[in-house]
Amino acid sequence: MNSSVDLEEYSQNILDIVSKNVIKYRKIKGYTQMQLALDIGMSGGAYLGRAEIRKENHHFNLVHLAKISKVLDVDIALFFEDIE
Repeated sequence: MNSSVDLEEYSQNILDIVSKNVIKYRKIKGYTQMQLALDIGMSGGAYLGRAEIRKENHHFNLVHLAKISKVLDVDIALFFEDIE
């Protein structure tokens, strides 16, 4: 069985991958952070910006990803693909 450290590292890596992919697809679709944030129902772009760069461990949750997927017209599974 994996240690809790391994699980924590694994989960943080997944969050990093998701953030990188949100940035990638947001830019491909021509959205600014503010445009995307407003389109998914956020009041401003600050949280989305922090989640994209993982500042202070901010991250996207599944509700965020579902909304982003719909707005950007990108299959939600693509957010989990390792792009490195």
